[in-house]
Amino acid sequence: MKYATWAIIAFVTLLRAIAAAKVPLTGDEAYYWEWSKHLALGYADHPPMVAYLIFPFAWGTANPIWIRLAFLVCGVIATLAAAGTAKRITGDERAGMVTALAMTLTPMLSVGFVIATPDGPLMAAWACSLYFAVRAEQTRAPRDFVYLGIAVAAALLSKMFAFALLAGIVAWSLAPSRRRLWRDGLVVTFLVAVVLYAPFVVWNAHNHWVTFTFAFEQRHVAEPSLLRPLFYLFVSAGPYSPGLWLAALLVLVRPRNALVAWTAIPLSALLIVLNFHERIEFHWIFGPYISLCVGMGVAFTTLSHRARVLWATAAAVPAAVLIPFLFLAAAFPGPLYEQFRATGSTLRNTGPFEIFTYWPLAQDVRRMADANGAVVVTDGYGFSSSLDYEAGIPPIFIGYNAQGQEAKRWYDPDMHPRRILFVDKESLLPIPGHTRTDPGRPDFNRRLHLACGRVEPGPGLEYSYTDPTGHTVPARRYFLTWCDDPRPNALRILRWESGGVTRTANS
Repeated sequence: MKYATWAIIAFVTLLRAIAAAKVPLTGDEAYYWEWSKHLALGYADHPPMVAYLIFPFAWGTANPIWIRLAFLVCGVIATLAAAGTAKRITGDERAGMVTALAMTLTPMLSVGFVIATPDGPLMAAWACSLYFAVRAEQTRAPRDFVYLGIAVAAALLSKMFAFALLAGIVAWSLAPSRRRLWRDGLVVTFLVAVVLYAPFVVWNAHNHWVTFTFAFEQRHVAEPSLLRPLFYLFVSAGPYSPGLWLAALLVLVRPRNALVAWTAIPLSALLIVLNFHERIEFHWIFGPYISLCVGMGVAFTTLSHRARVLWATAAAVPAAVLIPFLFLAAAFPGPLYEQFRATGSTLRNTGPFEIFTYWPLAQDVRRMADANGAVVVTDGYGFSSSLDYEAGIPPIFIGYNAQGQEAKRWYDPDMHPRRILFVDKESLLPIPGHTRTDPGRPDFNRRLHLACGRVEPGPGLEYSYTDPTGHTVPARRYFLTWCDDPRPNALRILRWESGGVTRTANS
């Protein structure tokens, strides 16, 4: 079992690396890459760990695997740490193998360990925190308490959900049998975590607490629904694999280990309750799921032989089918797109296939801007960052509230361009006969007319993508607008602001 497990882990890691090299960089990843070129102690919508991991490879615009390399490593670290945790809890190597397989065969986790987002480092630090918490309890060695503090700080510097991990470890340590941990070194753990986390807090204090405001207030849009949590729990069986998801839910009901319980149940319950109020995303539960994978390994050792065989079959077979499908879809998106169309759905200027059009668009936009002495402006941080990644176009964008706030420091606001080229995925003005362009973009149209003496909409550029199997994603259109005779403060006018926060006319 041991050698088969490591062979599967190595094989899936190889598949992740292939996907990381083949799938074009998404808009969010390009945005985080932009962060890595402008290192800071914090950013508007996430803590800075994602930028720190990209920073050593920020030069790697030739292939996105360089941007994603550290996140592939996060997958290996998380798997080893989670497996080590289960083994230490039970003293049984089989528990570690089961946990490692659960981590490896869950399709959604492969997404988290391929794409360069805050989720990869969060899961790696979460798993390391569990491992060092268990090891510190067993060894009481000072170094293990220090390592635990570093792991907790790394989780906090990755994503705000890590506060649930911190609270879970504190609650776990307050049991009568574990209160001695505070005298043995847990105080040092939290001192280390505070020291490492303090610069991020200081940065936020000097920037209107923007990260905390975004995480706990701005990103939450009320859409009440009584049935949505049940739908979420049912649909999650797809991305997490039916057998593994059912096992995770069973562990959630009966954790069999206090550390697993305290680091999985509170945040999971909070997210389920939050889902009554608003939509939540599949990856929000990544942290608790790491704890639940450890719980699967712990539970496995308590099952009868027959139950182990049945559970292993039910968990592994669907996952073994979904994992290859996931990586084939990443490498050859055309067939997946055809299946998507067969449902009657459409992709209108949004969705994962938009990333395939950025490279040719970026090259054309760069040539037009250079030929006309123009600066390029968009309405989205991901869009502008993708243009920068693909063609070295400095990111100047208007909108998206606080999410793009830090980008105000990425260009000279006093420069006076001869022309401004506004690139958008929506038409500035309605096009007769094309109902999809209604009502245009009246907010940006007004702002462009305030900033420039003459505004000339058009033309529209179309691009399509053909994958290696020959399937072609239908063409997507992008709309250009020339803004001539810009005022001396045109860029300031375009980036209209209120209270230090960049806002669109609709916000």
